[in-house]
Formats: sequence, C-alpha cells, structure tokens
Amino acid sequence: MELWTVYDRPRDFPQHCAVRKVLVEEDGLEPADWHLFRSLQEARAALARRGLIPVPRGVRDDPALVETWL
Repeated sequence: MELWTVYDRPRDFPQHCAVRKVLVEEDGLEPADWHLFRSLQEARAALARRGLIPVPRGVRDDPALVETWL
C-alpha cells in the first residue's frame, strides 16, 4: 500500500509544500523521495487527480504535517 504524507512548509523545505510517498511493506515502512509543490492547494490537486483521499493528521503529529492521503 502507498501513503502520501503532506507537510506545509516543514523545517527541511520552508518555502514549499512537501509530499512524501511511503510504501507500507510487510517488514515496515519504506519512505521514498520528496515531491515539492509551491502551495498546499497544488499538492492536494495532484493527489486528488490520482484518485486518493485525505485523512486528517493526529493531534500528536508534527505540526507541519497536514494530512495523509491513501
């Protein structure tokens, strides 16, 4: 399964919305490369075009983490 985590202006990429694909494998999580967007709206549009749906962040998640898409 693939998860896509969306961060709005994280510390590593303060000028961007950063999206990272994470593969869920039998032996754990395997993070992939970052995809950078100019805005949160641009990132959301790209994920929605793939037919994915958003899941809100948890209260204990990093404040820069906006949501995860499945």
